[in-house]
Amino acid sequence: MKLHLLRCGSIRVSPAVPYGNKLGLGGSMRQLLAPEKDRVELPVFCFLIEHPRGPILVDTGWCRNVSPAGVYDPKAAAAVLSAPLAAFYHPCLPAGEAIHEQLAALGLKPEDLAAVVLTHLDPDHVAGLRHLRGAKRVVLPEDEYFWSCRTVYKFRQPQSLWIDTPMERPYYRGSPLGPNHWAIDLFGDESLLLINVPGHTDGQAAVLIRSGGRFVLLAADAAFSPRNWREDLTPGFGFDREFQRKSLSWLREMEADPACAAILCSHDPALQPGELTF
Repeated sequence: MKLHLLRCGSIRVSPAVPYGNKLGLGGSMRQLLAPEKDRVELPVFCFLIEHPRGPILVDTGWCRNVSPAGVYDPKAAAAVLSAPLAAFYHPCLPAGEAIHEQLAALGLKPEDLAAVVLTHLDPDHVAGLRHLRGAKRVVLPEDEYFWSCRTVYKFRQPQSLWIDTPMERPYYRGSPLGPNHWAIDLFGDESLLLINVPGHTDGQAAVLIRSGGRFVLLAADAAFSPRNWREDLTPGFGFDREFQRKSLSWLREMEADPACAAILCSHDPALQPGELTF
């Protein structure tokens, strides 16, 4: 099976976002107000799976409207996200990196996608939905959808980015996999599983892809890089530190599995665009 690693823009955030190791209102405000000189640039990756059922896209990255000229544009970003979220993320989407532009470069149209899988509803993972009208399926765990308009998530996850998109919203079910033993078997053959990895959001899914006795795990934002689980260093952006640690512990166990070909994080600065065959 082949996996395309697609860089769909970037964020410039406080170093506490990936490696803050604690949560709280004070920490969130420091992340929001971090000066430009102290910020770090992190990629925003999406993943295109060449699956026997057809091309499957995991997450969508930023939309072109957030960064019309390919640079951070506070006014344009605020119009799409809100001023606080624009200030938090400092989103940037260089020319050619929007998801529809990348699909076109691969000879694909949105209608060719067998499914778009959303790991969670944070804007850097769903904003590109507006460029994917015509995809055959859009799939999001019901647990993520349910909480999106409640508590802190209504501020983090602008509904205008996804509320008008028809979605399949399956429930997690009992599974031997995952920190909560919850998973969704997308095709009923265990070739592609959405596994609940809470902490960053309640309903967030990691995506496990199996082929020929090997697997690749797309960790979404359960970790920002392998450093998180190797050093037991929780990200500073989430909702529950204990759930974050539980998810990191599971990623550590999965990395040690001899069948593991790779664990890929959506914002790993060491990750490079390219292809992975396994």
